[in-house]
Amino acid sequence: MLIWIVILSVPIVSLAAIVRAGLCAVRCRRARRMKFTIFAILCVVLLVLMLAAVVVVWFAYAVAHTGKDATSDLIVLASTTVPIYAGSVFVWWLAVWMERRIG
Repeated sequence: MLIWIVILSVPIVSLAAIVRAGLCAVRCRRARRMKFTIFAILCVVLLVLMLAAVVVVWFAYAVAHTGKDATSDLIVLASTTVPIYAGSVFVWWLAVWMERRIG
């Protein structure tokens, strides 16, 4: 059950950070801070690519015809969720920092 909660939380957390960075890009654009706007857009692209990579790895693992057990499930889950959680938290706090800098 815990594995399913983690699997379902990955897209939710990453999409929340993507929306936050997108809103930051809009606010930075309105404040005419183009460097922050470009950086926020790059953060959105980075998170979308990370989420796509996680989906590809999970799909490839799901259709693999090798011997899978609980430890291999946890290794794949940990090796994909930790980087996307860390990236999402970093982008979230970076968006907060940029919005504080624009006023």
